[in-house]
Amino acid sequence: MRTFTRIAAIWGFAAAAVALSTPAQASLTLTASGTSSGFSLTTFADFSSVTGGGCCNGPFGVAVSGNGNVLVSVSGTRYVFNNTDGQAPGTALGTTSSSSFTAAYARAGGLAYGADSGRFVQFKDNGAVDHVLTGVTPGTYLGMWGAPNGHIIATSGSGLIDIDPLAAGGAGSYRIINGALGDGVTVSPDGLVAYLEQSGGIQGYSIATGAPVGPFISVPGNSADGTGMIIGGALNGNLIINNNNGDVDMWDFGTSTMITLATGSSPFGADRGDYVAIDTKGCLFLDEGNRVDRLCLAGASIGEPGGGNTVPEPAAMLLVGAALLGLGATRRRS
Repeated sequence: MRTFTRIAAIWGFAAAAVALSTPAQASLTLTASGTSSGFSLTTFADFSSVTGGGCCNGPFGVAVSGNGNVLVSVSGTRYVFNNTDGQAPGTALGTTSSSSFTAAYARAGGLAYGADSGRFVQFKDNGAVDHVLTGVTPGTYLGMWGAPNGHIIATSGSGLIDIDPLAAGGAGSYRIINGALGDGVTVSPDGLVAYLEQSGGIQGYSIATGAPVGPFISVPGNSADGTGMIIGGALNGNLIINNNNGDVDMWDFGTSTMITLATGSSPFGADRGDYVAIDTKGCLFLDEGNRVDRLCLAGASIGEPGGGNTVPEPAAMLLVGAALLGLGATRRRS
């Protein structure tokens, strides 16, 4: 009996320590549907100390660089962070100036790209501009997403475009997919369809032909903005929608239903759901006015193949390892 009590105490300590090491819940709150579906939600970075809230003062472009740093554009500054939760301006590894309102970023082929001062550019790991994609001439707009083939699907002044960032020795090249104008864009796991925000809803387009794919997806309040795709697991291929009405939704293509995963951000004007970005940990970065949140799904990835959120965090692994060592010691003492 004493041995059992010691074992229970050891595992109870480990569980409590893991709980204490888990980042605080984001201002968004998961709904019952979000929790039961296996989603988790934390705050990656809080910028309230430098933004003061408001529609267009907070984070915009987010991307993971080649060495795993996270680049975030906020109010004319590009911050460089380690990829761990609980960040703030004071914990940044470094900063550089950036354009803000049209600063869409994306990760493609393992590198970070973005819109900067109306140009498409590649970023260095330290957040500085590596070079301008001089072969990509349409003006930048609000949506970018890395496709599985290493291309970038982006919105522009000419419509939806397909960028090959490595063409012409790194100058890049592009083709116009169609003349569709919109905001957030994401790409299906097979790389064939681009899902574009238009008029507060979502329309799919064939990347090869530009033709519409499927019906227009209406979103409550016509509030859709940034989007991301689930890859793997039971929800494979479903669409995550970050909304300007303060909610995060999921469109289930199999049942043609909209499911609210999280609520609680203030509506557009004080806080906003906006840009989303691939996180190499298998999660999705969500811009929420004065924060960047991290949405994860157990057993699946959101946005990038092979990044499934199934491996315990290192801190949790160390704590469980310590518990096992303690268990071994208890057995020896018995």
